[in-house]
Amino acid sequence: MPPKQVNNCDIIGEIGIGGMAVVYKAVQNSLNRPVAIKELKAEYAKDPQLTARFIREATALAALQHENIVQIHDFVKEGDSFRMIMEYVDGIDLFDVLDRVHHLPPEVGAIVGFFLASALEYAHYHGIIHRDIKPSNIIISRKGEVKLMDFGIARDENLGDLTRPGTSLGTPAYMSPEQIMGVRIDFRSDIFSFGIVLYQALTGLKPFSESGNRSIMHKILNGEFVRPRRLNPNIPRKLEKIILRCLAREPDQRYRSTGELRLALEAFLMNRVRGNFSERLLAYLAHAKLVTRAEAETFVKPAVLDDPDLIRTDDNLPPPPRLSTVAGIQAGLGAALLLWVLLLRLATGPSAAAACGEGAGGPPGALKVVAWPWAEIHIDGALVETTPVARSFSLAPGIHEVVLKNPHYKSVKRRLLIEPGRLQKLTVTLEPRKP
Repeated sequence: MPPKQVNNCDIIGEIGIGGMAVVYKAVQNSLNRPVAIKELKAEYAKDPQLTARFIREATALAALQHENIVQIHDFVKEGDSFRMIMEYVDGIDLFDVLDRVHHLPPEVGAIVGFFLASALEYAHYHGIIHRDIKPSNIIISRKGEVKLMDFGIARDENLGDLTRPGTSLGTPAYMSPEQIMGVRIDFRSDIFSFGIVLYQALTGLKPFSESGNRSIMHKILNGEFVRPRRLNPNIPRKLEKIILRCLAREPDQRYRSTGELRLALEAFLMNRVRGNFSERLLAYLAHAKLVTRAEAETFVKPAVLDDPDLIRTDDNLPPPPRLSTVAGIQAGLGAALLLWVLLLRLATGPSAAAACGEGAGGPPGALKVVAWPWAEIHIDGALVETTPVARSFSLAPGIHEVVLKNPHYKSVKRRLLIEPGRLQKLTVTLEPRKP
C-alpha cells in the first residue's frame, strides 16, 4: 500500500513503476502545488549499494538547477523508506511519443535534441555524467518543455563511482562502446547515447538493434549501423552529419563538448525554424494530437498553430522525391521490384504520365497531408513519407491518387486535383480496423 502522506505531501495516486522505484503524484500542501514522489522499492531499501545509488541520484539532482532537467525539492528518509520529492511534469515521454507517431519531422527532432543537449551541457559542466540517455528518460511537457530525468546511475566526477571496475550500467541499445567495455567513461559517452536517441527520433528505428543484447553490443562495438538518410531521406544532410559525429566509435572523433553539440543543433535550426522553439514543438504536438488544441493555445499563438507548414523549409515548394529517394525508402522491396516499376513506367508511355498530371502545364502545386494517428503516404503508387511530416509535397498540376496506409487502420484513398501554384491540404482521421 502506498503511503497517504509524505512530508506534508498528500499522495493522489501512482504514476508509474520502474525497475527500482515507484513514482506517485502528490500535492504539496504548504505551497498547494503538484509534485512527484519517487520511492525506492521496499525490496531494495536494505541493499547498501542500491540505497547509496538512490541517495547519489538525489545529490546529483540537487546540484542541477536547469530548466531542462527535472528538479528535486526534497529528500526524505523515514525508517527503511527512501523518497525524493520532485517537480511534477505533466507530459509524455519521448518513448511514448515515438510509439504514437513513429518518427519526428527533422526540425522537431532537432528541437528536442537542442533542449536535451542544453540539459547535458549543464550537467557535464557540473561534473555529472548521466549514463542512461534514452527516450523514456526524456519527457516533453504540455507546455512544450523538454526535460531530462532519471539520474539513477549518473556518475559525479567529483565523488567517484559506485560501479565496480569491469562492469557496466545502462540500457544496452543506448550504451556507448566504452560503456559496454566497462572502462572509465566521460561526457562523450552521453554524446554517443544522445546520437542514438536523435537517430531513433528521426527514423523511428534504433541504429543498433538485434534479437539479443550480445548482438546489439557487437554492433555498437564495431560501429555497424545504417546511415539515417537511407531510412529517412527527408533528414537534411547537415542534421545527418550531426548524428554521425555523435555516433563515432572513437570518443575523440565525437563533439569536443556538449556545448559544441548544442551550438551545431542551434545553427541548423536557426535557418529553418521561425520563432520560439518551444512554441514550434508544442504546435507540432497539437497537430499530432498528442495535446489538445485548447492546451496548446494557452502557450502558443494562434498564428503559429494555424501555420500549415509549422516549420519553414528552405523552399516553399520542395521538389518531388527522386527515384533514388523512393528506392531508399522502399529498399526492403528489393531491386527487382524497382526495376519492374521502371519498366512499367516506360511501357505505359506519355498517356499514363498525362493521367497523373505529369504532362499538364503551369507551375507545380503542393499537397500538405495530415493524418491521425499516423500513415504512410503513397502518391501515384510510390511511398514518399510517413506522417507526421512538416513539409508539403511539390506535385505537377493535374489529378493525383493519394493513399494513406496504417496496418491497424483502414486505408484511405483520394483522387485530388492539384492546381498550378496552389497549396492543397488533405486532413484525415483513420478508422480502426474491426478486430
